[in-house]
Amino acid sequence: MPDTTDRYSPGARLILRIAASLTLLFFITYAVDLTWYHARLAVPRLGAANSSVHHVRLLAIPDKGNKIEYQIDAVQPEEDVPCSRTLFPHRGLNPCWYVSRHAKDPIRM
Repeated sequence: MPDTTDRYSPGARLILRIAASLTLLFFITYAVDLTWYHARLAVPRLGAANSSVHHVRLLAIPDKGNKIEYQIDAVQPEEDVPCSRTLFPHRGLNPCWYVSRHAKDPIRM
């Protein structure tokens, strides 16, 4: 005899379990990443917790006719962007993998 108190179909239960598992996996990954970051801050011999990425500042200047002119910034042509060596952002710093991926993006004016 089927259980009449069960409100969800088997497919809906499967989707709920997958969503709960992915959420739990995300929080566990974030907690491990944060713990490892703070451990490297406390004990520098484990490795550098923070770093920086060097990049050239390229300006994207709008021009007539919906064209864009690109110029290197004359005031500050190069800069080092601080970053954390983690998977997720911590202490207001983006991860180094993210900063290095977007280092060549032009700055819109």
